[in-house]
Amino acid sequence: MEAFLAARAEAQAARLLEIRPLSGGAIQENWLLEADFDGGRLAGRHDLVLRTDAPSAVPVSLSRMQEFAVLRAAWQAGVSVPEPLWACDDPAVLPTPFFVMRRVNGVALAHKVVRDSSLGGDRQALAERLGGELARIHSIRPPHPDLDFLPLPEPDPARAAVVRYRRYLDALG
Repeated sequence: MEAFLAARAEAQAARLLEIRPLSGGAIQENWLLEADFDGGRLAGRHDLVLRTDAPSAVPVSLSRMQEFAVLRAAWQAGVSVPEPLWACDDPAVLPTPFFVMRRVNGVALAHKVVRDSSLGGDRQALAERLGGELARIHSIRPPHPDLDFLPLPEPDPARAAVVRYRRYLDALG
């Protein structure tokens, strides 16, 4: 992993100072990589997150390579997401596909965020911020060259939803 990180960061070397699992990954595994790069584009110490498949998987989930492409498109559109750095599906590096992104500190527990103004709990400011984030997400328009694995939206989304739910109900008998 150190050789992979050094090569991708164009560094003379990369040293992993700490590797530990992060909580919250029910479907995928998230690992903290505290890395020290000797030269290159990321010279110095950085907290990174490696995201890979957990032993159990959900068939409808995006692959790690697809998830990386979505994250990169969101980052390029200015959405507040961790900066995606590198993706790899070479089993010589890790047995499962993975990607590496910068670590972003914060709290993702909604019940804490909305009650603590220091975490953005000012509901007016939070609603405005979320509206801005959604606008940036919606600026990513199909067809997008890096997201060609995603289906194009239906011309009539409401009708498509009704058809989809009717199929679900019909399948139940």
